[in-house]
Amino acid sequence: MSMTDKESKKSDPSALLKIVEAAAMSPEQVKRQVGNWRRKAGKKRDGEAQEDFESRVAEKVAAMAVSRYAKLCSFSGGLSGLAAVVPGVGTIISMTAGGLADTAVCMKLQVDMCMCITEAFGWDLTNEDARHLAFLIAAGGTLEHAGTPVATRVASKAGVKMLQMYLRGAALQTLKELFKKIGIVLTRKALEKALPFGIGTVVGAAANFALAKYVGGQAIEWFKLEKEGR
Repeated sequence: MSMTDKESKKSDPSALLKIVEAAAMSPEQVKRQVGNWRRKAGKKRDGEAQEDFESRVAEKVAAMAVSRYAKLCSFSGGLSGLAAVVPGVGTIISMTAGGLADTAVCMKLQVDMCMCITEAFGWDLTNEDARHLAFLIAAGGTLEHAGTPVATRVASKAGVKMLQMYLRGAALQTLKELFKKIGIVLTRKALEKALPFGIGTVVGAAANFALAKYVGGQAIEWFKLEKEGR
């Protein structure tokens, strides 16, 4: 394979899912991080029902996750600087070239955040469905924020049913299609500077921060709606 072929493969938007999967936090890393946040989230109050306590802690931990990843998304030190503080970014740098690197880092952060929120709400990330769900919410929320929504809004009763349907069916195929769309849409928007995802090139701190806040908010609302519907 020639060097040109290798570079083309690294820049292929359809490879985005594999790149993000390779760079995303492991279930063990997520559990450690969420466990640390849970210990900081407060103790059970006198007279507080166990279910109310668990719901309160879950929402507080989820808010901590959104706060952390919104700050990381707005980090303007470039890809090399981000690699020093966020595990997995170095993997992305080695696997990508060109504009796809910025999109991959952006999606890695959205997925990490959604996995932490998924774990916070009691889903076990060692289960494949829980991991797929985190990826689906991250992808759906990102596309919504970019102005290219999926079939329905993620944080809605219809959105809960939609993702549950994906989990019962071809979740992996759906993810491949969503991430391919993200690779095309976000890379194009970054180049147009309409939605600057340039963590390593054209830095758009405010836009990156807003993306994480939006996706995180959609994730929290999805889990609250899912719990109400049980």
